[in-house]
Amino acid sequence: MEPLSIEKVLQNALDRVGIKEKIEEYRAIVFWYNLASNLVSRTEPVGVNQGRLFINVTDSVTLHQLTFFKRQYIEKINGMMGRNVVRDIVFRIGRVEKKEQNEESQEEYVRRLNSVQLDQDELMKIDDIVSQIEDEELRELLRSLFIKQTKFYKMDPSNLDNAKNR
Repeated sequence: MEPLSIEKVLQNALDRVGIKEKIEEYRAIVFWYNLASNLVSRTEPVGVNQGRLFINVTDSVTLHQLTFFKRQYIEKINGMMGRNVVRDIVFRIGRVEKKEQNEESQEEYVRRLNSVQLDQDELMKIDDIVSQIEDEELRELLRSLFIKQTKFYKMDPSNLDNAKNR
C-alpha cells in the first residue's frame, strides 16, 4: 500500500465528515473578490447555500449592472475552481462594509491573529471535537484549523455574526 499525501487524507476526511462540499462553496467567496476587484467597494459576498452565491450590493444601479453579467461571473468562478460549484448568483441590495483604502498587510493580520488567546474552555471544546479522529496528523491539522477559526471569530465578533446569517 502506497502512502497518501496529506492533501488526499484531508480530502477523504472532509468527505467522511460531510463538509467538503461546503468548503468548496465558500471558496467561491474568495474567487468573487478576485473576479470583482473593481466592484469590491460596492459588493460583498455574504454566503453560499446549495450552489447559490449571495452578494450584497450597495444600490439598484449596481445590482442591475451585475445582473447582466451573472452568467459570465458564474462561468469564471467555476472555471477558477476547476468544477461547477456555483450554479447561481443572487444579487441583492444590502449592507456592504466599506473597505479601507489601506488594508493591513498579511503579516500584520497574521501577527494580530496570533496574538489572540484562547481560554482553556475553548481549547477543550476543540480537543473534544478532534478527539474522534484516529489519524494523528489529520487530527493536528484540523485542531490547528479550528484554533485559527476560533481566533478569527474572537478577533472580530462581526465575523461570527456574518457566519450565523449565512
